This record gives sequence, structure tokens and C-alpha cells, in this order.
Amino acid sequence: MTPAELRVMKALWELGRGSVAEVRAALQQRGNELAYTTVMTMLGRLAAKGALLVDKTREPFVYRPAHRRESVLRERLREFVRDVFDGQADSLVLRLVEDESLTREELREIERKIADAETASPKKKDKR
Repeated sequence: MTPAELRVMKALWELGRGSVAEVRAALQQRGNELAYTTVMTMLGRLAAKGALLVDKTREPFVYRPAHRRESVLRERLREFVRDVFDGQADSLVLRLVEDESLTREELREIERKIADAETASPKKKDKR
């Protein structure tokens, strides 16, 4: 999925479902000014890739996401970690911390998530 296609998906996740015109309007509200035909083409490509379901029984066609936002973003993150950090998620987190790009609140939230994960699955073995 290209960055432009991901923007279209985000607009559709926000809408739940929509026609080309509705998706285009949602994109415009997000600061993405695209021609009607461009949005139509992108929706068609996403449908061909299986990312969208299309109701062609009515006019205009209505598009809706085939997958939940969380599952798509989780898979994209896995691909990113695999491609950029050789599958080492800890390298990504360490890089974010080292670059000081996280606020104190974000760091505290990460600490809470780690503590929750350790509590939820104490039998997980250390990968190292």
C-alpha cells in the first residue's frame, strides 16, 4: 500500500464507508486535495488489492474497508521493523529514545505498556 493509498484508507476508516465524493471530501478535510478521478482510481486499486469492499449494486458505488485499521497498521509496522531494523523492534524503540523524539508522557506510557506486557505473559522467554 502506497502512502497515498494509506491516506485514502485512513479517510475511509474515519467514514466507515463512502462514495468517491464522500472519500474525496474526507481527504480534503485532512488537507489532501485530490481530483475526483484520482480518488476513484485509488479506490479501484485498493479494491483490486483486497483492501476495500465495493457495493456495486447501487449508484454511486459505496466503498468500505475490508480490514480493521488496527490490523493494517500493525502489519505495516511489522513490515517497517523488518525492513528498516532487521526485525529488531527494540532497535526502533531505542532509536526513538536516543533521538529524544519522545516526550516524558510518551516514555511513561511505554513503561506502562511494558509492565502490562510483563504481567500478562510472565512465561515469555527473553529473546536474547
